Amino acid sequence: MATVIPWTTVEVGDLEIFTPALPCLIVNTWYAAGEPVSTVTYFWQDEETGLISHEIVFAEPISFEDALAWAQDHAPKRGVERIHVKHGPSTKKPAKAARAGARKKAGARVKASGRMKTARAKHGRKHAGR
Repeated sequence: MATVIPWTTVEVGDLEIFTPALPCLIVNTWYAAGEPVSTVTYFWQDEETGLISHEIVFAEPISFEDALAWAQDHAPKRGVERIHVKHGPSTKKPAKAARAGARKKAGARVKASGRMKTARAKHGRKHAGR
């Protein structure tokens, strides 16, 4: 029987990098309009070229448990010993986007020419010639 491993990523800056143990199946379930949608993707590495390839082998509006059971039944047919799983929406990404947006707004403005804008001092009256 294949080993079930939680979906794990490594964060490099703003990127989340998923590094599966190949060959493997990946069960991913999310919710659209409150209903589950599940996919099972097969990842493998070509022995001749070394390229990593993937193929969606199952996609249905079923629960995570049913998709995982399907993956476990089909893992031996593909020589897979590991099944990575991801269930539900990620809660990290919206928080990162909110923080990143706040930082961008607080930063200095840049003109189209690429130079920094400097703030003009405000005066109580309007000066002639400006």
